[in-house]
Amino acid sequence: MKTSRLWALALPLHLLFYASCEKTEPVVEKAGESVKEAAGEVAEVIEKAVDPTPALSAEERAKMLGFASHLSADSDTFMAIYDGVGMVDGLRKLKIWEFIRETAKEEEGFDPEEAIGEGAGEVRPFLGEEFFLATGDGSAEQFDSMQKLQNRMSYYQFRILSNAFAKGAAEGDLEGAMSDIDDEAWLMEFAKDIGQYMPIVESVQVPPVMAGLKISDAEAMGMAEEQVRSFLAMAGDGAEPLEFEKAGAKFSGSLFKGEMLAEELEGGREEMDGMLGKENVDKIVAALKEKNLVLAAGKMGDYLLVYIGGSAEACPLADDLSGSLAASDAVSFIDGFGGKKVHGVFYGSEGLLKSSATAGLKPIAEGCRDGLKGVDGFGDTREIAALLDMVGEREAELLAMYDPASIGGVISVDEGVKFDIIGGGDQGAIDYGAKHQLAALGEGENVLLFADWVSDADYSEKAAGLVELLAETAYAVTGHLARLDVESDELMELKGGYQMFDGMFREDLLKLWAALSTMNNGLGEESAIVVDLNAEFPPIPNVPKGVVEEGRFIRASYVAPVKDRSKLKESWAAVDESVRAILATVKEMEGPELHMLKPTNSEKDDLVTWYFDAFAFSDDVKPSVTVSDEWFAASTSKTQALDLVGKAGADGPARQGSWMKLDLDVLRAYLDEAVKLVDKNGEEIIPDPDALAEFREQLPRVAKGLAAAEQFEAVTFHDRMENGSRRMTLHVKVR
Repeated sequence: MKTSRLWALALPLHLLFYASCEKTEPVVEKAGESVKEAAGEVAEVIEKAVDPTPALSAEERAKMLGFASHLSADSDTFMAIYDGVGMVDGLRKLKIWEFIRETAKEEEGFDPEEAIGEGAGEVRPFLGEEFFLATGDGSAEQFDSMQKLQNRMSYYQFRILSNAFAKGAAEGDLEGAMSDIDDEAWLMEFAKDIGQYMPIVESVQVPPVMAGLKISDAEAMGMAEEQVRSFLAMAGDGAEPLEFEKAGAKFSGSLFKGEMLAEELEGGREEMDGMLGKENVDKIVAALKEKNLVLAAGKMGDYLLVYIGGSAEACPLADDLSGSLAASDAVSFIDGFGGKKVHGVFYGSEGLLKSSATAGLKPIAEGCRDGLKGVDGFGDTREIAALLDMVGEREAELLAMYDPASIGGVISVDEGVKFDIIGGGDQGAIDYGAKHQLAALGEGENVLLFADWVSDADYSEKAAGLVELLAETAYAVTGHLARLDVESDELMELKGGYQMFDGMFREDLLKLWAALSTMNNGLGEESAIVVDLNAEFPPIPNVPKGVVEEGRFIRASYVAPVKDRSKLKESWAAVDESVRAILATVKEMEGPELHMLKPTNSEKDDLVTWYFDAFAFSDDVKPSVTVSDEWFAASTSKTQALDLVGKAGADGPARQGSWMKLDLDVLRAYLDEAVKLVDKNGEEIIPDPDALAEFREQLPRVAKGLAAAEQFEAVTFHDRMENGSRRMTLHVKVR
């Protein structure tokens, strides 16, 4: 999504008006206008440049995915952790772990390595090889049913809350009305209407769930199996014993028949009939009779298994490898990790992702609408109701942009640790086909943080429309409350504030918002944020001379392509007018007399930079706005802005989607310099002798900590399309 422009807050809002006025001739072609048209060409080039990942065989996948080679191909989810002990051992080899141990010994008098080691030996045989959790076919449908019920519950919760709010407002006692709400009132209301949701209730089944451990040690397997079966025996008290075999694995456990559960339910019929109605309870009892619960344990080779489901037949095991999840194209995401050390895997079916893409705001809005309606003394709520109905419509427009797909996740070791998520579909917020024009901006020296992304214009417009609608709805509710003819201290205060805002600020603020929207449309869809540590320390009052002479200061800039400079000119003229009107209103209210400062401008080639001398320490610490026909930059540093605009559009790493990098080397070097600088100028920075002595006493430990962190190089995040699928990678890079 296109962000709120940070420069709108960094400087007085009229600043860009002056910059945009410098050139009035129309611009024939702006940076970024042809991005959409070239998206197809870019995608074609990328596809040719990136060779498709060679497919692994089912046998090769089986070696990587473990028990997935025994799960049926139609399983809806699969999650596994591999070699947990090896992963922990790898973490223990890091220098930072040694630093933590040393600090704990000095501060707390104990060694965490020894504390962990006391119990590690016992659990190592059980958790060291593989743990998995999976759900079989039908889980997505059950999740969908639960989502629907959850949405309806949200409706009743907000209907009760909004109804109490309306009654409290009408009676002049909002606080009392809200505090008197019965926590179970919404549930009672839901129960009264259970009949209309009976098809959903009747469709609910126990989804097939399987969990397991790989335990190669025979003695450990025997101990684990004994404990699991003992627990299941206690849990199965009163149930029928059950034994079954599936895909060569023998299970034994308990069968809880629906008839037994229905009989127990019949024992409380009188109370339930009064709450839900006899007809509805009859349907629930009948449905329950058809639903069984199986709880069983079994073994398959080195795997100890626990199964929970509605029937033995639903147990999600495959007869052979060819019919397994490992042989399915659904887990082809693992093919790109052949030969790499994989410590974790997650898979979710397309059906599961479709079920998760449900409306969340709509049932809340509908609950509020119905709760406010018809309350004596609260007045006509049709305008509010119309706005609340539109919330669901706007949300639906955003959800319609989501194209769900199956999802896979992998935790791998590759120059540190990588967390990859492949698939899952595209929500529509990012334009993955547009090549980054600002990638080169992150290649400078001492860049601490760099982020670059290209928003999808259609999604940004729809999301902004939803935000505006929510604000409009909140304003309508506030106005409705302010117009109630009710004597109340709570409402009197609200009425005063609303009337002042509505009569004195509303019109100018609406103009300001409209102007900012126009301004947003004057910039392209790509955005970049650059934070570096290259500025000289400014001569801030009371800062020691030594710090000013030797220290470094942070610089931050926001950069974007200019799409239509005339819109910037138009919007900022309106911004300037609105801000002046607001300041005049403040003065009329006997507030402080505030004047707009007149900015200074400078030109370099085709660039115009505007800034306020009153806020400037040097060119490197000078909040400013820089504009040309092609680029826009808002920065804390004029020097940085000019440098970045000069690099904008230059060749850089080929990327699409969104990218972020946090350079830990740059951060660590800066912290090391800062600590030494504070030590050198300690008497001036820390005048308290005791506090200074304590600081210097800790310096050796701080130095060790920074040295221990040298293994951590950077953290990066990349969200892009790769070989036709969305892929997100979080990489903690370690030397």
